[in-house]
Amino acid sequence: MLFNLEHLTSRDNSDGTKRYYFRRRGQPLTRLHGEPLSAEFMTGYRKCLDWTAPHAAATEGTFAWICDQYMDSPAFKTKAKATREARRRVIKTMTEEPLDPNQPAEKFGAERAKAMTPEYIEILRDRKSDNPHAGNERLKILGQIFKLAKTKKWVPVNIVIGTERLETPKGGHNTATDDDVAKYFAKHTSGAAWVAGMILKHTGVRVSDLRILGLPNVKKGRLVFETVKTEVLCELPIPPELAAALPRDNMTFLLSDAGKPFESDKALSQRVSKWFRQAGVKDITAHSVRKWRATKMAENGATEYQLMASFGWKDPKEARPYVEAANRQKMAQEASDKMAGV
Repeated sequence: MLFNLEHLTSRDNSDGTKRYYFRRRGQPLTRLHGEPLSAEFMTGYRKCLDWTAPHAAATEGTFAWICDQYMDSPAFKTKAKATREARRRVIKTMTEEPLDPNQPAEKFGAERAKAMTPEYIEILRDRKSDNPHAGNERLKILGQIFKLAKTKKWVPVNIVIGTERLETPKGGHNTATDDDVAKYFAKHTSGAAWVAGMILKHTGVRVSDLRILGLPNVKKGRLVFETVKTEVLCELPIPPELAAALPRDNMTFLLSDAGKPFESDKALSQRVSKWFRQAGVKDITAHSVRKWRATKMAENGATEYQLMASFGWKDPKEARPYVEAANRQKMAQEASDKMAGV
């Protein structure tokens, strides 16, 4: 069972016991303390998975340098761990991009921050024009970086102010339908696709949580975990259908075709979308199933705070649209019923 964990190795002690290590090329060998499956052991393992190699300090005053200062500021450090990791990836990508695709040696990161103009910001935004949500995420992060830089007087103005966001389709991810879910399970009756579908159907967890959930999270008939994105404790009941589907011999419930945990949230998200396409369902994602479950619960009378407890939301405004939509539907039906005899 332990060897389903990627990068895990063990060594024998003289007394017959074992000690465990995290071993990955380019990363220091790290001893994992505690018993396998224990909270201490998994905390150390996940910390090793999240390790990133240190980079050389950027030249003071460059775009890369102000990015480093932002990532060392309270504005960045107080955000949830998942948010920090996602933003760090976006920032690294921007600093390593060439100013001109025909001059790959000249990177954005090496450009003097004071010399950057709104046109630079538009270039970084527009390079994600095929994915407007990603382009707007770049704008959001750049706005925070240059806000700090202006406050610290590293640049004269926040050059991001006034840059327009890219147009995005309304509504975000599509919401799955009962028919979509039925087609999925008609196609996938076993294996990782079936297990993933069962977990999503009965919990609506985010992909970032779906990827790492496993046996250590099953406690007294509940799925107990702290959400990666919002760091909210969720304690979700495990109905019989889900209990029967959960694997009993894996550290994590979901394994890739290689028999190992999925390496990233993106990889798992893409795989779930692929499983839906294999079932003849297009444009549906894991998040679509999350929205479907929230919609169904609201239609059955769940309150904002009940939805918050179920989906790991911190703010009622995240649950409110589902409750309001369900209430509108209910009121419209009641109004229509009043006219039935007219």
